Amino acid sequence: MKKLLTTLLAMGISMGASAETWKFASEEDKKDVQDIFAQTFAKTIKKESDGDIRVKVYYYGQLGTENDIVELTAKGTVQFVSVGTGHLGSYVPEVQALSVPYVMGTETDVVREVLTGSKTIYEDLADKFERVNLKLLTMISEGEMVWGANKPIRSPEDFAGQKIRTFTSTIPVETYKAFGATPTPLSWGEVYGALQLKTVDGMVNPIYFVYNAKWHEVQDYLMLPGQQPYVGTVSTNSKWFNGLSSEKQAMVRKAIKVAEQAAHDYQLKINAENMKKIMAERPDMKVVTLNADERARFKALSTNLHETYYNVVENAYQGSDKAEARAGAKKILQSLIKEVNDASM
Repeated sequence: MKKLLTTLLAMGISMGASAETWKFASEEDKKDVQDIFAQTFAKTIKKESDGDIRVKVYYYGQLGTENDIVELTAKGTVQFVSVGTGHLGSYVPEVQALSVPYVMGTETDVVREVLTGSKTIYEDLADKFERVNLKLLTMISEGEMVWGANKPIRSPEDFAGQKIRTFTSTIPVETYKAFGATPTPLSWGEVYGALQLKTVDGMVNPIYFVYNAKWHEVQDYLMLPGQQPYVGTVSTNSKWFNGLSSEKQAMVRKAIKVAEQAAHDYQLKINAENMKKIMAERPDMKVVTLNADERARFKALSTNLHETYYNVVENAYQGSDKAEARAGAKKILQSLIKEVNDASM
């Protein structure tokens, strides 16, 4: 009996040691929305595989910058990656349609419906991910993007002379140029120090993230412009995924669905809670909600960025592919706008 128990124990240890491990890299940190997504995904995979598959989650900085973890996933070193659309433009230029301001709006149900079920996203746009060996699995909203500053910003004139931290893709940079600011692309880990030292004047991010990163400590005003949500993307290495068995692919899709629900519920909760925490810690913080006329001025400026988006996509291609790429970009953006309008009705 003792020999049998020893044998069974040895088998258990061996089986545990040979359990498959999948790597999931996030651009965010613990208790951020992408962390809730990743942890829920990992738990679901463990449950569905009876413990045979383990998902190891890597946080901001552990494997490099936002751009680094996308590259690692495209190369197959990492199996899954979550990163905002604003950091994906150099890999999938067409994804910047989601970064064009006042396209998605900020109506929660509409945003979620489009991000999870859009034909434009999961057919036309997803094909572009495949070009760089990525498979788009889902998109999530992390809440309305707010502007931070040390003065109220209600008009393009108010942005004059303001250095605003943006994401690294072209459309976010060009957006704040169009709005009258001086955009300054930075990885998020550099932002607190830049705000504290006043090498940048303001930033753009959802409320929950502003609090978690402690940026509210070095900003005096928060503006709600109704511009757009922060959109996170979750992708996998396409070649790796296509090589999985049908059972494992189904397992991934189920885990993605469960994780999307968890992330959606969490972002609603954490954005509301963190706004209360900001006001408790900074009772002198001024929160400015732009009215319809003020938003209309910024929305009018943003229409010029449609042409910028087409140019960005066209310039990412070579020779005879340019015209087709531009036409494809126009189709993606215009179809996305129509889907948002239809969902709003």
